[in-house]
Amino acid sequence: MPQHPASDELLGLLAEYALGTLSADERADVETRLRADPALAPRLAELERSMTALNLSLAPPSQLWKRVSAELEGAKRFAHLMPALAEHFDLSVEQAQQLSERFDDASAWETGPAPGVRLMPVAPGPKWDGFMTVLVRLEPGAQLPMHTHASREQVLVLEGGYRDDQTGVEFWRGAVDVRDEGTSHSFTAVEGPACICASVVKLAGDL
Repeated sequence: MPQHPASDELLGLLAEYALGTLSADERADVETRLRADPALAPRLAELERSMTALNLSLAPPSQLWKRVSAELEGAKRFAHLMPALAEHFDLSVEQAQQLSERFDDASAWETGPAPGVRLMPVAPGPKWDGFMTVLVRLEPGAQLPMHTHASREQVLVLEGGYRDDQTGVEFWRGAVDVRDEGTSHSFTAVEGPACICASVVKLAGDL
């Protein structure tokens, strides 16, 4: 099916979404569009990279870009994804925000199952009792080894992106990757910032 270019209005919404300046209703509308059209996730990532590059090229930055810079740094860069992360792990938005403040803390991450892969276990809400709920961080080029899902898996990409090694499909910031019970795959982080994603699944065997 051919992919149609995003309208100027939609691109404007994606830019404001990246900055975290949309209202809650507007954010929800954009997230619905992102889920409906996977092609929009790379456009969002491209806009975020462009904003960062433009910000770095300004000397001295204007007041607008000072604000943009603040929104793109530290935990604030995840602000627009907090409602989605809260829903993903069955947490309050406040709890999700507290979790995001640990993303850049190297000591919060544990050694993962492969080189360049680190994990941060997450205590979820009651909806996911008995499931593995974890944040995964992959350095560019790092691979999460082949694994099988004993339940439906849901992965929310919070930063960067990864490529499914079997299909070649890429998932970027803001995208949700859903896998059915019994499926297996491995994936590799694409070039750019480290890929951080949130996973909810029951595993069959060891990772």
